[in-house]
Amino acid sequence: MLAPRNIDDIQLPEKTLCLTYDDGPGPASAELGRFLADRGVRATFFVVGKFALSRPEILDELHAQGHIIGNHTFEHPDLPYYVSVDGDVRDQLIRTNVLIEKYNRNKPVYFRATYGKWSPEVAREVNRDPRSSYMHVGPIYWDIDGVDCYFWQQGKSVEEAEAAYLDAIARRGSGIVVMHDGIADMDTVAVRSKTLELTRRLLPKLQDAGYRFVALDEIDDPQLRDALGDTIALRSASGAFLRYGQAPDARVDWSGRSASEALAQFHIERREAGKSMLRTPDGRYLRVDAAHDDTMQLAGEADMHALFDMIPVSSGQFMLRSSNGNYLAAASAQGGPLRASAPYMRQAGCFDCVPPKGAYLKPLGLARRLALARKRLQFVKSKLLRG
Repeated sequence: MLAPRNIDDIQLPEKTLCLTYDDGPGPASAELGRFLADRGVRATFFVVGKFALSRPEILDELHAQGHIIGNHTFEHPDLPYYVSVDGDVRDQLIRTNVLIEKYNRNKPVYFRATYGKWSPEVAREVNRDPRSSYMHVGPIYWDIDGVDCYFWQQGKSVEEAEAAYLDAIARRGSGIVVMHDGIADMDTVAVRSKTLELTRRLLPKLQDAGYRFVALDEIDDPQLRDALGDTIALRSASGAFLRYGQAPDARVDWSGRSASEALAQFHIERREAGKSMLRTPDGRYLRVDAAHDDTMQLAGEADMHALFDMIPVSSGQFMLRSSNGNYLAAASAQGGPLRASAPYMRQAGCFDCVPPKGAYLKPLGLARRLALARKRLQFVKSKLLRG
């Protein structure tokens, strides 16, 4: 689940940095990834879907080098404004996820908001659909600003950009650094990018100065780990939740009353060819062999009869198709067991995927609340001055 505000309070030990790159993959991204890997550094590349679509071989290489592939939307819109004009923010994440899923299957999907702009309204929209929120981490903010693209825009040198980064890192002492291996919305600037050369100059100097580098998945922060525990609950059209018992041969039926019930929660396991499995927190899988018995059961081990197609109907709503082609039938108003008894889509049930909890955020201390209040005031003043 994505948080209602940027995650910008990740604490790293002194002289520890986390490198991130936005807006790629660009023409030099593969060479950049090789250079980092040769220096023993893993970075996170927050990719824009429209570029990932045309450069899949670069993503393959970055992944093979050990780098993390994150989501930075498909077309790089201003998300708070985009949602205010009824733009489909879920689609921005989902289309990119389709392209990067093979690098993140059953692992957290790190997300960074474009321009760092985010709002509770965007979070609510995105979190309505597990395809854009399940096991997603973020939005990941930064501590060292990504000034490289502005330096290239202004025609400044690599040496000037290097000095700016070294100064900012020295003042901060540690944190998440952002640079740009592509530039998503300024083509005339993208062709002048020198971020590869900048990285080649920065990294040896920082390592010689005693800085160590960690990847996002190496940072011990509950805000980054919380998504590993994401679950969903299935709600039928009648409002009942799918619930299971604790015994090995317990039935699976529509007796749940809330998504927060422990025995109504499932993990989603992504498999090849778009298939998914639904697993209980204690390790049992939903399974049905409709050719012999169309009643849903729980099994300790997964086989082909635990594979399902999750066919989206609308945001957060799915049909489920079993291994022999039968759809799972909607529950009756009276409840009863879940069955794979619908041979035709028109007979299938539509189930809501309901997240039982939101993303974990650290409690805000007084200093942090005051800092956020100042930021909000500056934002309001900027709007008034602009008007």
